[in-house]
Amino acid sequence: MNEISFDIQKAMNYVVEKSKEVDKYKLLLLLNELEDAKLEIKDFLLIQNEDGGIPHRFEKDSISTISSTILFFKDILLLNQVSLVSIELGRAVEYLISLQKLDGCFEEPSEIGKLDCTVWEAPGFESTQIYCTSVVINFLCSTKIPNIEEALERGISFLSKKWDDEKGFRSYPQSLWNAIPVFINIKGYDDSISRRGVEILETLELRNYPSSSLVSMIECFIHADLENHNFANKILEILSTRQLLDGRWTSEDGENFDLATTLAMLIVLKRLDKL
Repeated sequence: MNEISFDIQKAMNYVVEKSKEVDKYKLLLLLNELEDAKLEIKDFLLIQNEDGGIPHRFEKDSISTISSTILFFKDILLLNQVSLVSIELGRAVEYLISLQKLDGCFEEPSEIGKLDCTVWEAPGFESTQIYCTSVVINFLCSTKIPNIEEALERGISFLSKKWDDEKGFRSYPQSLWNAIPVFINIKGYDDSISRRGVEILETLELRNYPSSSLVSMIECFIHADLENHNFANKILEILSTRQLLDGRWTSEDGENFDLATTLAMLIVLKRLDKL
């Protein structure tokens, strides 16, 4: 891999200028201001529901959802700061596991259909069941919490039944890069789905993917302790060419989401000791 570099200062300046209140704890963690970050996190977690989940779109008293629960905790896990949220994370994991169905799949609660939800979140479809299951097992794999092995195995069993050796999972492409690192972590490289999954990932035209998707791919490999995988290194090299002059990385969802992508990229770089 070619030597790569990033303008960290410009990226940090962009984040400091554009950050919102909800992003404050991430910024504090990036700056190693752990005591202040802990206070911000504890204050935010006052909205955690009794079932252990985080309310939909972070709106207090709304129903707990998979997406909001994972979205909040994943960056803390990426930055190896579990000690700041150990109790709350344990409750969140219990909430997620409570949603697992008899066949091993995960999906959002049915009530989300009455709220503002994306196509990825809409329950009742095989494609979203595959997607949600891949996202949840990737997150669970990163928690290192005891007694999650059964939930992981059941999720892998469900996904194995939805696998097509030519095309991968019968779902959105995000399912592939969420699930395959977990298959590798749990079943090893000799597993047929692990091996074929990597082959399919390596056929992706990565330079055609938006930066936000590429950052998500690296996050998924990190969650499964595969941050040094060749595929992750290839993505990092591409992202080194994507930083704009003002320091940001862009999102496929538009300029309003560039802050989230840039923050996510900085968190990845910090985890990789490049910050």
